[in-house]
Amino acid sequence: MKSKKLVLLISFMLAFIVANSYTVKAQKNMPTQPGEKAADFVGSASCQMCHPLEFESRAKLLASKMVLKKEDGLLKGAFEKWASDGTNPGPTKGNITGRAVTLDNVEYVIGTRWKQRYMVTNKVDGGYEFLNKQFNTASGKWENYGNKNDWATTCATCHTTGYKIVSYDPANPKATKVSYTELGIGCEACHGPGSKHIASRQAKDIWNPAKQPKDVQSQACGYCHIRLENEKYKTLQGNNSEQFPAPAIGDSFKPGDDWRSWYPEGVVIPGVQPNHPFTEAYTQADFKGMFLVDAISKAQGVYEEGKHHQQYQGFIQSKHYQKNILSCNDCHTSHAVKGKDAVIARNTCVRCHGTLYTIDKIMPGTGRTADNLYVRTHTFLKNQSRPSGQTIPSGFYPELHYKK
Repeated sequence: MKSKKLVLLISFMLAFIVANSYTVKAQKNMPTQPGEKAADFVGSASCQMCHPLEFESRAKLLASKMVLKKEDGLLKGAFEKWASDGTNPGPTKGNITGRAVTLDNVEYVIGTRWKQRYMVTNKVDGGYEFLNKQFNTASGKWENYGNKNDWATTCATCHTTGYKIVSYDPANPKATKVSYTELGIGCEACHGPGSKHIASRQAKDIWNPAKQPKDVQSQACGYCHIRLENEKYKTLQGNNSEQFPAPAIGDSFKPGDDWRSWYPEGVVIPGVQPNHPFTEAYTQADFKGMFLVDAISKAQGVYEEGKHHQQYQGFIQSKHYQKNILSCNDCHTSHAVKGKDAVIARNTCVRCHGTLYTIDKIMPGTGRTADNLYVRTHTFLKNQSRPSGQTIPSGFYPELHYKK
């Protein structure tokens, strides 16, 4: 028994040391006393010893699989059709450099359920660039993908945990340096930096979504489930970015931060900022078609999402949000807890409404995420009349190529 405890203790210490070897210094997560050091990000591995159920159940859900090494996440369908899907050729080049690539060059994959994108090293700046095709899991087809910005300064605030900009020169954005604690959506993405909690083992030293007001819970999720254009922090290529770094150099987003008030003069968040309504005629290319603005929307005064990762912008229009009935956490959880399994989102409507309102009735697929593939709206109109675009069926998880 003693030897087993010793092994566990050593494992924990090693995990803590490894995590802290690339710790990101964060803003204050929880209230601190004068002169007290704020908590740091330490990585999900540091949570495993004390929270094995949460850690293991989280590892089975999609949030932990946002960014994976090729060997861990490459889809079997993409591997088998890498050269061609029978109609369309597969990926052949990097979007930024234009250099010819093969599957052997791929280092990371993004996504495993709806679609999958691929990253290779940009040999010019040492970062990562996307390939020119994405794989649609519903159709099994290759589609064009043209993002010509590097991953670390256009996607990584929501593809990593503990992200921060280390240095930034507005006159020379290609010199930007960034850092993060871990790839993917780790424990601390939703609970905040954990070093203080690890040291004290006290619940008061970690951010618990369940103990927050419903709008604050949803706000923490909304940080990543929005579409925006960042004019303050540009990509290495000098373009406006789709991601949302913390306002100050060296700081990281923490759940509980009210990002809605961050540098409003430097970022456009349609539908969230009062001066950028849902009905505005946006000229930014990425905003075109982001909301459904038609006779149905105008009659309801509700504008469904026209693209993916806009769930928060849909949800804040709902009565569920406006009347403080629900938060994101009531229908979605990132892990199980003692005595309670992780929530299955599609089964939650029946808890209050029975069969009167099901996701198929009030959540049609409106947000385009790939060719003929749509994410469900989160506006929750009880008299919803829109037809649904194709969505991913419940229980559909594409097979991976490298079986574990």
